[in-house]
Amino acid sequence: MVESARSTGSLERLPIKLIMPKQGRERRVQAGGSQPRPFREVDMHYRQSLGNQVDAIREAIKPQSGSTPIRVKLITKAIAKSHRPARLFSETSCPIVAGGALGELYVKATGDRLRNLYETIMHDKTPQLVKEISSVERIEAMTPTTRRHGQTSEALLRRSPRRGKGFLARVKLFEFGIPEDDEMFASQFTTLCSDRGIKFDNRGYSTNSATYLAECRTVEDIDAISQVIGVRAIAPMPLIRVDHPSNVIDTENLHLPTRDKIIGEVPVVVVVDSGISDCFPGMGSWVVGRISDVAPEYRNPEHGTFVAGLICWGKALNPTLEGIEQDPCAVFDLQVLPNFDPAKGDTSTLNESELLISLRSALQNHANEFKVWNLSLGSDKVCSLDEFSNLAQELDNLQEEYQVSFVISAGNYSNLPLLDYPRNTQQNELGRITEPADSVLGITVGSISQVDLKENGLKQNHPSAFSRHGAGPNHIIKPDLVHYGGTCSTDGSDSMGIRSIKNTGIGEDLGTSFSTPLVSRMLAQIYHRITPTPTPVLARALLTHHARDPRTGHRVPDGEENYFGFGLPKPPPYCLECSPHMATLVFDDTLRSGHFLEWDDFPFPPSLTRDGKYFGEIWMTLAFAPVRGERWGTEYCETHISAHLGVYRTQVSRSTGISREIFKGLVPPEHRNADKLYESYQVEKLRKWAPVRTYHARLKDTGERGNRWRLKLQLLTRHDIDKDLSNLKPQPFSLIISIADPSQQLPIYDEMVQLVRNRFQSQNLNLRAQARIRA
Repeated sequence: MVESARSTGSLERLPIKLIMPKQGRERRVQAGGSQPRPFREVDMHYRQSLGNQVDAIREAIKPQSGSTPIRVKLITKAIAKSHRPARLFSETSCPIVAGGALGELYVKATGDRLRNLYETIMHDKTPQLVKEISSVERIEAMTPTTRRHGQTSEALLRRSPRRGKGFLARVKLFEFGIPEDDEMFASQFTTLCSDRGIKFDNRGYSTNSATYLAECRTVEDIDAISQVIGVRAIAPMPLIRVDHPSNVIDTENLHLPTRDKIIGEVPVVVVVDSGISDCFPGMGSWVVGRISDVAPEYRNPEHGTFVAGLICWGKALNPTLEGIEQDPCAVFDLQVLPNFDPAKGDTSTLNESELLISLRSALQNHANEFKVWNLSLGSDKVCSLDEFSNLAQELDNLQEEYQVSFVISAGNYSNLPLLDYPRNTQQNELGRITEPADSVLGITVGSISQVDLKENGLKQNHPSAFSRHGAGPNHIIKPDLVHYGGTCSTDGSDSMGIRSIKNTGIGEDLGTSFSTPLVSRMLAQIYHRITPTPTPVLARALLTHHARDPRTGHRVPDGEENYFGFGLPKPPPYCLECSPHMATLVFDDTLRSGHFLEWDDFPFPPSLTRDGKYFGEIWMTLAFAPVRGERWGTEYCETHISAHLGVYRTQVSRSTGISREIFKGLVPPEHRNADKLYESYQVEKLRKWAPVRTYHARLKDTGERGNRWRLKLQLLTRHDIDKDLSNLKPQPFSLIISIADPSQQLPIYDEMVQLVRNRFQSQNLNLRAQARIRA
């Protein structure tokens, strides 16, 4: 008999099966490797060129005491972890202590260490050292200009936001992971600031982030900070902002339910925004609490009210839009954004450190109660491809510390003409996501158009002309998901927004600020419906697993993931249950470094097995919260999990006639280019080191031969974090696997339930009863 649970009404709910942990076989990864082969000829001319660079740096740092960071650039072919020159740059010479852009390392240097490095470069001829020497493109000192990312001090000061008589800059110090060095760098910086009367502050930032707000008054202050050896970067302090809302439409007679009409508990989304007005009838009943960090004279709650209206009444206000569930959802008002519109009163600003202070304070009090935090805000700074933004890293730290999920808008492009689709080369560069949409643990949301516009407009379900796109740093997929946020013509002459509430009426507006809350309410429903409360990783995996291309309902094609992410998500209950012709399994487990997990003889439906061949469709979603190292630049994510689902086949040797079993993966990762071998291509095309990966296969109509199925997961690490296994915790992950009959005829769910019962210890994914409107 099929296990099932009844929901309200007469429909049968077919529950997802949760496979209990510690049932996979753990096996040690076998060491491998071949003889070291240099990437280029290492002759005396090449050695002398590198030696001269080292000598020049040694002369330049002679007046200095203590350690100095210097930069090493590797050739493209040598970027992979297996090629890292760890013996050339070792504890006896200049050890690797940090990273920058892909293929860019920072090493710790002193005069004596540089002398040892020079001797190794000039004279060592052992095969491994020759290979490592061949991997180096250049070795160079840090300069004030590189610390300012190529800007002049005058330009940096001019672009920094004002505060009183000063200008706010953000200063990031080097972190070597060595207490005496990190303390020395901090002391150098704080002493300089004290001597020059520069106010500095690190409130809001993580204790180990070595990030400061500095209030500079003159160009000379910027110059002085730029010359501090321990300073890694100085830049204008980012300001957090939202776009101005549009005009109000006449009030309509809509019967929007109030909280007292709902029976049962409802999920809550924290709206981190400009505040929520009580002026609209019934809105106050959905606000479960308030915090305001904005002075009364600077409050303008229009934007936050519009966002909250979509969370509470999104479907009622937009009944024709797909992908919005009707289940009720409440809000908590965290008012952090001041008024930016001079037409609405006095204006003020919110900078990055102030946002972080407000978030941390609110999280300390409410993280256990509220798991989804909507951040329909951003900055005007386009994300780098080479390095994760400081704000994104801080948001990641907060999400990990408090076990919550931030849902973040991708950002809006506002320069006319707006963005076409497909986007040309120039638009691809100008229209990339803005900070902090590059958060690794955050869920970034782009906007798609809900209608066709006849002239100068994009088609329905295409990316909105204002919606920014990825990729994110390290080529991770951003945005993660899309939803409807309005449509407009590329010349700005025509638009049709999504509807929500203003202070006293129904309004229409457009922006990624308003696609974001539609995803936030879905995620809040997932957290709320599942009991016990899922981890952020599992909640994210469930939200992603059934996302599809809104144009076709199928998978997002390769090459379009930077605009659609993984697609438009399906709301609960669809993402939390199975159909008779499809079964979904969830593996919530951990992986240890140096080992892999395998589930041999993995269950597969008998009705999809005929004459020794397998048929059907399979898709998988793998999510995890990677170990992260802020000092490693583009290599910020330090752990990666690869998943392989496939079959064993019998292979007979033509020469000996001896047969053996080989493993053949049948469910490849999506958004990939498997022909490229170098690490830089694996990062970009295979999305290596990304926190979420999807896999998909529709098996051939003629079937795939095999003896039995096997699932394998393996953990990869960077920066030798696995050297001390006593300090490296197992890596948690959530893997979701769905197996389906594409013809929707066969009893896949019944068969998989029986197989799982015989093969695993498992349980249903438990869901609580839905809240409902009082009759």
